[in-house]
Amino acid sequence: MITFKELVNKSLSDIDINKVKFVRHKDSRAQYRDIIKDRDSLLAYQAEQSKDVFKECEYIFSFIGLDGSKSLFIGAFKVDGSRYDNEKYYYDLQEVDSFKDYKDRVVIDWGGAAISWHQWVANNDKEVLEVLPKGYLGTFPGLLNFVLTFDELNVLINNQDANQDWYSRLSAVNGIYLILDTNPDAEAQHYVGAAYGEEGVWQRWKSYVKTRHGNNKQLKERCEKNSDYHKGLKFTLLQTLPANLDKEDVLAYENLYKEKLGSRVVGLNSN
Repeated sequence: MITFKELVNKSLSDIDINKVKFVRHKDSRAQYRDIIKDRDSLLAYQAEQSKDVFKECEYIFSFIGLDGSKSLFIGAFKVDGSRYDNEKYYYDLQEVDSFKDYKDRVVIDWGGAAISWHQWVANNDKEVLEVLPKGYLGTFPGLLNFVLTFDELNVLINNQDANQDWYSRLSAVNGIYLILDTNPDAEAQHYVGAAYGEEGVWQRWKSYVKTRHGNNKQLKERCEKNSDYHKGLKFTLLQTLPANLDKEDVLAYENLYKEKLGSRVVGLNSN
């Protein structure tokens, strides 16, 4: 058995372990489930507390609660002060780069379900259950059971070896996909596209990571005006098709979905 302190021992040289807390974020509320999808929102959520839980802390090791008592490490943060306002404590938390190689990779056993969500590290070391491959996005949920943000797609495509289950499934099928434009000024427009070729869906989505717009005319114009525009795009599959299906048949399915979703009328499809 290896513990979290043993794993990160080399990064602890300048830290007083007696002034560090483990923090585990887990909440069943729908609002929280939305928060954890966005790292910036999660960090803001972490920095705002109703009680002075980080009093006398110099650092915190933060985790997201998974199934049971499993918890995923999301980063180490230096506590650079706090303020009290409107019955809440607001902490200035600065991420520590020396722990970045463990971020989103180390899974620990938090322990009993009734144990406090914040604990002093010196008295509560944690068993490391797993160290995930760098760039691991998560277990493949099924071909029609996911929605990826552009950032998630970028991680997926650029870490193929760490996500072999995603690659093997997405490269084995052709398909009809949907891109939802969630940028504030986009009025929730969408684009229907077709993926076919040697590596199917994977190959087509790889082009979006490379170009940011997949050479779609309207998306390209928007991305050229705003260099961060692609970050508001989300990707999902509407239907998978056999890899040996003719291009003409794939395009026929694409046209059908354009009609069903009205993507030529209110979306980003021009033809």
